[in-house]
Amino acid sequence: MTTIEELIPDYFEQVARWLSKAEINRWLAAEWRDRVVNPTLVAMAVRNRKNRLFLVRYNGQPCGLSALADIDMADKTAMVWYVLGEQNLSGRGITSDAVGQLARLSFGQIGLASVYAWIMQDNTASQRVLHRVGFREAGRIRCAASSAGHQVDRVYFDLIAREVQ
Repeated sequence: MTTIEELIPDYFEQVARWLSKAEINRWLAAEWRDRVVNPTLVAMAVRNRKNRLFLVRYNGQPCGLSALADIDMADKTAMVWYVLGEQNLSGRGITSDAVGQLARLSFGQIGLASVYAWIMQDNTASQRVLHRVGFREAGRIRCAASSAGHQVDRVYFDLIAREVQ
């Protein structure tokens, strides 16, 4: 069973370790990519009112993060991002479940009208997650992300409330 809960300081160190792993952060935005993340940086992200970070648990075990960034309540939109910190749990649908819960929370409790995500074109696992949740490809910016030393397209996906599964 997958659940999400607001990220609290007790887990900042664990989340920082996950975000410091090259095999995880290589897919993230430039401010997280290719760096060692410390708990202070995680705390700063949590304190920023434009963010909401959620700890993902699988059968009670902390295993990942799902988050909203760039929350804009005037336009009722935000960017979704996520990581599975415990790679031994991959392939179980945990990330898809967590992102689905985050989408429902975004529309229901937070009151957003639209959420979006972007991936590097070579991140097929993340593309599958977004499709499972109901996101649709909305467009791309060509050669807009650096992946493994090569420029690749940044592919955008979006989801609106009536499309939530």
